[in-house]
Amino acid sequence: MSEKKWDSMSFKEQEAVQDKKVRTFIQEIAKYHPHYKKIMKQENIDPSSISNIDDFIKKFPLTSKIDIAPIKENPYIPDYFIMQKEDEDYRPTFMIATTGRTAFSTPFWFTNWDIDNIMMVVAKRLGEVTGMSNNDVIINSFPYSPHLAFWLVYYATTGMGLTAIHTGGGKILGTQRIVGITHGLKGSVFIGVPGYIQHVIRSAQANERHFDNIRLLITGGDRCTSSFRKRIVGMLNEMNAPNPTVCAAYGFTESKRAPLECPHPEGVDGELTGYHTYPDMELWYCIDPKTGERLGPEEKGELVWTGLYGRGTIVLNYRTGDIAEKGIKYEKCPHCGRNVPIISSMISRVSEQKDFRFDKVKGTLVDLNKFFSLMPEIEEIEEWQIVIMEKDGLDHLVLNINPKPALLNKNKKIIELQEQITKKIRTEMEISPNEINILSLDEITRSLGMESQLKERRILDIRPR
Repeated sequence: MSEKKWDSMSFKEQEAVQDKKVRTFIQEIAKYHPHYKKIMKQENIDPSSISNIDDFIKKFPLTSKIDIAPIKENPYIPDYFIMQKEDEDYRPTFMIATTGRTAFSTPFWFTNWDIDNIMMVVAKRLGEVTGMSNNDVIINSFPYSPHLAFWLVYYATTGMGLTAIHTGGGKILGTQRIVGITHGLKGSVFIGVPGYIQHVIRSAQANERHFDNIRLLITGGDRCTSSFRKRIVGMLNEMNAPNPTVCAAYGFTESKRAPLECPHPEGVDGELTGYHTYPDMELWYCIDPKTGERLGPEEKGELVWTGLYGRGTIVLNYRTGDIAEKGIKYEKCPHCGRNVPIISSMISRVSEQKDFRFDKVKGTLVDLNKFFSLMPEIEEIEEWQIVIMEKDGLDHLVLNINPKPALLNKNKKIIELQEQITKKIRTEMEISPNEINILSLDEITRSLGMESQLKERRILDIRPR
């Protein structure tokens, strides 16, 4: 750890700290990490030749999800990424796992050393950046599971001695009880997946349980667009909440960490503050997703991550599969004053660029990420979902929507809304949905899995693999 505080070092000082840590860590990796030890031997990488961050980026191979994930033929692949040393500090004791969009989820192990030196350190910083204090009542609505988001909130609140209710989400406690607890205990900080937060607030409105003490919303697990933030803040304003702000965290299982935005009102109407990273703990940079070439500051590209120390499961030079639309900025945050690399808040996923066959001639590449910013802009829609299916040998794009209550049972208004949506999608995405289905709020909530899934199924691809 550097002598200066993690968020006040100059960028030159940060680089010196990172050079020293990567130099030390690679020596350890070369001795005790089964996968990278093998890779370094195959690629003739001399660990002593990596003396700084630039050497590491140039010489060390990239790692992808496919390299880590278990497969039917070899379910033990994740074990090769666990540091192997006969030492109590290296003994795995606590596990989280990927949410498993394939048949096999990938386990990631912490040691007790990791809990103390990674989880607890990041947890404390989450409290610092968000300004949570002993005056707050914190509602954690993340699903109870071996999931990074839930446990980071647990350790952050427990480690700081804060009042917190860890509900386990709709699947465990149920939305109505979460509404009752938030209202009854005068919750001031609400934490969860963006879509589920909106679901809870909407349920509170329907039951006239006003959340007038909420001052801060912290989101994770899915993207939180400007239009979405504006919508949920507007809903809370209708409940007389005192100028609530929203900040999002960007975490993923492989990192064991989660940078987050500093809370600021401009996150609703203006420029988002960006994810404030931890330069003494991790390295971030962007690459061209096609060529793998390293990009410069504020250039759009795929995020690559490396932890600068750790035990248990370790991945290095890890391709996240996430695209930072404005790259990484190296400037002091104008809102909170922290001097750290800041990742653009606008992140999209390479995996949501899907190929469609709308005709028998050729495929069309569609960036489904655009739906996340486009749909919340249509004020007449309460909820939405994209379902991709196959019909008569071609791909079929179905949009399920739940209109605002004022439009229900008004056929003319519904037809006008469907035409408006089709025109907007065609104009901005150059495609048209094959169908737009009108669902009740209960129907679309069940289809999204609000009460049953770790994340809502906003885009559901049910085509045969």
